[in-house]
Amino acid sequence: MRAYEFQTFDVFTDRRFAGNQLAVLMDAQGLSGEEMLAITREFNYAESTFVLPPDNPANTAKVRIFTPGYEMPFAGHPTVGTAIAIAAARGIDDEVRLELNAGVFPVRIDLEGDAPFAEFKNPNLPVEGGGAPSAEALEAALSLPQGSIDRDKHRPRRVGAGVDFIYARAPLEAVRSASVDSAAFTALNIEQVIGVLIYAEGGDAPDADYHVRMFAPGASVPEDAATGSAAAALPGQIALSKKIEDGAHRWVIEQGVEMGRPSRIIAQIEADGGAVRSVRIGGNVVAVQKGQLFV
Repeated sequence: MRAYEFQTFDVFTDRRFAGNQLAVLMDAQGLSGEEMLAITREFNYAESTFVLPPDNPANTAKVRIFTPGYEMPFAGHPTVGTAIAIAAARGIDDEVRLELNAGVFPVRIDLEGDAPFAEFKNPNLPVEGGGAPSAEALEAALSLPQGSIDRDKHRPRRVGAGVDFIYARAPLEAVRSASVDSAAFTALNIEQVIGVLIYAEGGDAPDADYHVRMFAPGASVPEDAATGSAAAALPGQIALSKKIEDGAHRWVIEQGVEMGRPSRIIAQIEADGGAVRSVRIGGNVVAVQKGQLFV
């Protein structure tokens, strides 16, 4: 029997029992990929991470990320939460560099206060990546009335910044009422896509720019409380739908409200010539528990 230390965190929130749950194994050496997947299923969070020595000693750590369904090239709340876990354990209070399957992610760290803050710069800029299901098919998959999803400038698109999502825009009340129709969602046949993010302008918080929900039953995540990887590609969908003024932009993206786990994602975007040139995703992290796991 082998023992591994673990910690859990709530990510993209400044209070416990909100945001997106994350389990982190701080020293995962000796675990196979199959064991990592089994451990992730045991925690049954949207994702768990496994920290390993970096391939390049110039970087801080190598991190493998799993959903209960499969290994991810990259995911947002695991990147933010794992960066805080590593920084706190090693006394780092400026930046960590994480080797993920989708590239090396520099993460700025601020450990001050009860809810430390981390912000990663995505080395993958948002790009459109092929066709998307029709608005009618997405309405059926999300149990929405016909005509709910935008068919004009914000029409559904497949966009990714390391991993791909389907984006669809709808009025705020439609976003709030969406629910997965399992058969219709399966019929979307969106292979190589993590899930569907539906968004509306505004939200519950007075400073919210977007209210979003993300459904990924194929990854064994019926609904996600906070999806930083989808937030990282959302600027690509917006830039394809309307002009983004050149310069710096700060967006507040709220998610998880309908799940009772409200989350707050901060997206920092640099635009030039109407195109997205840089995306940084940040949020707060709260420690919840620690212990030992036996394999």
